[in-house]
Amino acid sequence: MIPRFRLALLLALCFALLSSGCALLEKQRLPFQAQDEATVWVNSIAGLSGMEQGLRAEAVLKNPASSPALKSRALSIAASRPGRQGFSARKELASLYAAASPEQRATWEILYWTDLDGMDGDSLKKLASQVSSEQEARFPWNLVMLKAARRNLLPESAAVIARLSNPMMYAAPSMLGIAPLPPGQKTVSVALVIPQTGSASALGKQVAEGALAAADSLRFAGKTVDLRIIDSGKTGWQQAVQSLPAQFTVVGGPLLPGRYNALKAAAAGRAVFSFTASLPAGEEGVHAWRFFASQEDQIDALLDAAEKLGISSFGIFSPGDSYSRRMSGLFMQKATSRGLAVTSGSYTAGKMSAWTKEAGTFVKTQVGAQRGSIPVATADFRAIFLPDSWKNMDMLVSSLHYNGAQDRLMMGTSLWEQSLGQTSHSNAATFALTIFPGVWDYRSATPGATAFKNAMAARDARADDWSALGFDFVSMAADLNLQPGWSAQSVNRALAAKPDVDWAGAPIFWDGSGKASRRLFLFQPAATGHVPADLQTLKERLESGDLSAPAPETPAAPQRPVSFDQLVNSLSKD
Repeated sequence: MIPRFRLALLLALCFALLSSGCALLEKQRLPFQAQDEATVWVNSIAGLSGMEQGLRAEAVLKNPASSPALKSRALSIAASRPGRQGFSARKELASLYAAASPEQRATWEILYWTDLDGMDGDSLKKLASQVSSEQEARFPWNLVMLKAARRNLLPESAAVIARLSNPMMYAAPSMLGIAPLPPGQKTVSVALVIPQTGSASALGKQVAEGALAAADSLRFAGKTVDLRIIDSGKTGWQQAVQSLPAQFTVVGGPLLPGRYNALKAAAAGRAVFSFTASLPAGEEGVHAWRFFASQEDQIDALLDAAEKLGISSFGIFSPGDSYSRRMSGLFMQKATSRGLAVTSGSYTAGKMSAWTKEAGTFVKTQVGAQRGSIPVATADFRAIFLPDSWKNMDMLVSSLHYNGAQDRLMMGTSLWEQSLGQTSHSNAATFALTIFPGVWDYRSATPGATAFKNAMAARDARADDWSALGFDFVSMAADLNLQPGWSAQSVNRALAAKPDVDWAGAPIFWDGSGKASRRLFLFQPAATGHVPADLQTLKERLESGDLSAPAPETPAAPQRPVSFDQLVNSLSKD
């Protein structure tokens, strides 16, 4: 009887404890939390091979029904797994990263860094071996290299870690195990006031891309950069300039000459570097500094080249519009100041049928009495300046050649540079003795040009003369390192001492009074696009009269829309 009682008591106690425990569990039960769609999908492929995971990720990316969140997760997986899908996925990741905000970049870095853990050692080693030196500094390839180096999969893992451990290269360095910058690191603060909306936005956006690429390069070099781009196409931009913190001592812009006075007023107390071809009298080196090629720079480049070719007499043949009158007057002034002889003539704008006769009068053509005699130009000038747009040059130069001036050097303006891209085609023989100035040589392999093109490629952006302008400006401002309390005299001294800049475009020099000159490149039209002028070959042709050899050919610069070139031409003529 007693044992049964004890057993019943024990069972009653167990039931009591069980009941109280269930009640306690009921009180402490956590609410059910559903996993998001992306997490559920990642968990569903967790047991598959890396190759299969990459294929599953590719299928998600191709499925139009996939949500943006799921596609983003699949993109990182696809880019961090072996297989054919990885190449395009990494390229797309790089494009998204380049256009992302700092917060979004940090998210991409953390996500991709974690997903790379799912790539086996052999696949990661093979992928890292295919990363070029230019890609190494770019997301996501920089994380591929850093991860492979951390696993000691590379021949020079220590060197790679040293190169890629600069915290300024990343938006989330601490999450990648990279130490922050030491305290006291100086910040490069620079502002650009350029159109990002409105009629000139296409041009302004290119300048902005170059500036952002320069900022990326400076960060890669270990500098902190605060770049502010203020859209002068929006109302209230003057207030935005006025509200810049005091450390923004250098301001560039405005591209549109009509906004220069407004920029100068809004940026009072700051050093303004004007992206215009000229400044009002008495302003340069006192209230502002020029950071742009002037029309005088163009003419100096032409006259310097002509004198190297032994030419001392010139003709100016122009249509008589406001632009050609201004350029003709400057050419006359510059040439006569050097003691060179100049003769001027004109032709009727828009009336091509009259150009052959007008060209004959200009070059004083004479034809022998015998039937079939070849016309001979008897005018004593050896070079002809043609201040007109490229679209008129084929007919105009051909008219001059027809009248016997085929042995004269033809000289144009930088307007031609905008039109001579990869879709332009010219008769090489017609322009065998033709030169013009320009601001950017897309074939250049100088350190500055190479760094610029690599930085633009890292942003998946187009490298051209306008993005080179933005790149060079930020590079110059960083080296100038102008501090509050500056004076015009201190700026002039610093500029005259030549800032340590590896120029992407044509270099700019300043004299002791702060007046700028840009040493422009010299080009020749080619069968496609344009090429650097070969003065030695030009001299031999001029001396021998043998123009049978065509001008050199080379792959041309990327062509822009006609509307873009029309915009540039209109600004260049202002």
